[in-house]
Amino acid sequence: MRVEFLVVAVLLAVLYVVFIYAAEALLPCDASQPQQQQQPQTTRSRRDEPAVIRQRMRGACVATAVSLGLAACVLWLRANEQQIGKEMGLAPRAAPASALVGVVLTCVGFLGPLAVDRLEGAFQWDSVRAAWSAWGMTEWRNLVVGPVTEELVFRGSVVPLWLKAGVSPAGVIAFSPLVFAAAHVHHAVAALVAVPRPPVNAVLARMVLQISYTWVFGCFAAALFIRTHSVAGSIAAHIVCNHQGLPDLRRISAGFPQYKYPLWIAHVVGLVGLAVLFEPMTRPGVFISE
Repeated sequence: MRVEFLVVAVLLAVLYVVFIYAAEALLPCDASQPQQQQQPQTTRSRRDEPAVIRQRMRGACVATAVSLGLAACVLWLRANEQQIGKEMGLAPRAAPASALVGVVLTCVGFLGPLAVDRLEGAFQWDSVRAAWSAWGMTEWRNLVVGPVTEELVFRGSVVPLWLKAGVSPAGVIAFSPLVFAAAHVHHAVAALVAVPRPPVNAVLARMVLQISYTWVFGCFAAALFIRTHSVAGSIAAHIVCNHQGLPDLRRISAGFPQYKYPLWIAHVVGLVGLAVLFEPMTRPGVFISE
């Protein structure tokens, strides 16, 4: 096993977080928002300020460019890789099928929540138009910049390095997302130093939950990347997951108790369907080119 590739992979994850906070600290706030509240704020409220979102997105974009460049250099110089774009999942030819597979599989997995959304009127034209008119910096972060930059770093840059280190594809799928999950611990650290500070137990519980679901998604995204040979599928899946969020079964009992059993079944069927369809839909020669 070539450990230097793993060291570079971990370094890229660290750089991503460092660049986000460095951009927030060093880049000036937009002139359109010269006055910020002076009283102490919670970390979450500050994180969602438009000026802070802009600064962090800039940092994420710079970190992504640096990560892609470093990973490409390492693959070229240390692994003598000639098809760097293909290895990093950046080949345009593979992108459309990968993105389609990523969206379909993720939507199948979210069958239950999507059914609840439908009952709540989420897919009506007025709801779509209202959501589009309310599009702001938070949506740009959650549905565009975040998914694209994170997948280009943690899948497009990190996964090829793990593979070149000699880790099996199954090992990469299972363990490389730990780097992705650990990169989200900074949210808990920021909460612990916030003023006023939330209860420590609540912060730790949220951190464990976040690490768990980011690891699960990371496994899915890494498998998509490896199987479809493109980062487009993991980006598409990331966008859908960010839009949907964690499934909330309380919505069923609170809003549609008369449909609770069909909706619970839909949740289970969606997860089973995702597991059953993943292999055939990512099999070479079906949707994915040989």
